[in-house]
Amino acid sequence: MANIKIDRIKKSFGSFDALKEISLEIGDGEFVSLLGPSGCGKTTLLRIIAGLETETSGDILIGGKAVNGLAPRDRGLAMVFQNYAVFPHMTVFENVAFGLRMQKADAARVKTQVEKAAALLHIEPYLDRYPNKLSGGQRQRVAVARALAVEP
Repeated sequence: MANIKIDRIKKSFGSFDALKEISLEIGDGEFVSLLGPSGCGKTTLLRIIAGLETETSGDILIGGKAVNGLAPRDRGLAMVFQNYAVFPHMTVFENVAFGLRMQKADAARVKTQVEKAAALLHIEPYLDRYPNKLSGGQRQRVAVARALAVEP
């Protein structure tokens, strides 16, 4: 993982400033939680970092490289939001492999990465099951495994 630097990010929706000059640096390998009341801009900031939302002003650097304007797929990030989504028509293996297949990873890498993420999250016994056969906690671990498998 690379470091992430947020420098004076601002996001306005009309005359409403959702984010006002937010600056933050996340070191390589650090885990970060954004806490605050509903509507304070946590999700907006994450969406901007991921490239799902465009900032009004400011800079985003990942690994020292400016990513403003880059498509989400070109940023090398993976996120799991509160309302995690798994594909109901895919097995756990296929769900975890999804991002790797979008990257056109070869079959050996897909298998290795899926097995590694599944072992880390203790979901190996469920790889051939469909999400409707899993508990909510197991489905959440599938979503996390999918994010980890691509080694963001």
